[in-house]
Amino acid sequence: MITLLESVDLLTKPRVSKVVQSNEAGITCTSPVELPPLLDALDEAIRSNMGGTTSGGSDPATRSLVDAGALMKLMQISSTVMSWCRSVDAVIDKQSMTVTLRRWYVKFNECQHEDGMVNWYANQIVKWEGQILALLDPPKEKDLPQHCPSCGAGEWWDPKTKERYYRPLVIKYRPDSPSMTDDATGVCRACGETWKARELQYELELAEQVQETA
Repeated sequence: MITLLESVDLLTKPRVSKVVQSNEAGITCTSPVELPPLLDALDEAIRSNMGGTTSGGSDPATRSLVDAGALMKLMQISSTVMSWCRSVDAVIDKQSMTVTLRRWYVKFNECQHEDGMVNWYANQIVKWEGQILALLDPPKEKDLPQHCPSCGAGEWWDPKTKERYYRPLVIKYRPDSPSMTDDATGVCRACGETWKARELQYELELAEQVQETA
């Protein structure tokens, strides 16, 4: 079970990530890089996108949807943390939610609390970590040519664009995950059914065998 301090650190302490770098000779190596705390990174990503300085070639329409989701998430977290601060008389730093959350932890920790309450706060903060990571670093996607083994669909309707597309099956994965195959998931965009990647592979092989037999 993660402690409350450990959960707070997840959002408020700098992070270390490994990146692959290469020189002119083509020699590659993995180097540690220090990244800002997650709350600061989320805030900076929103400000950068709103200012039009975000690099990359992603579709502006898609990027705007991500930006809106990130802004809503930051507003939700900010509102909740400020409410927590007011309940324990912690000083709110309007310029930094990172500072505010750590101030709340210090004031909250001055009194004894039931384990159930402490665990609830820790779990909530851990959920925020996962949600922020999903916004800042969404998984890669690869669509598959097969029909869905659950509903049989070979096409799907996108409610955002109001258009119909082929290849409803998609695999979502993180290339830098140490267990990419085990962590990858499959989803049918037509019926919403989800699988672990290995489970989906088995279902597709089974469906192919049935089709060949028929």
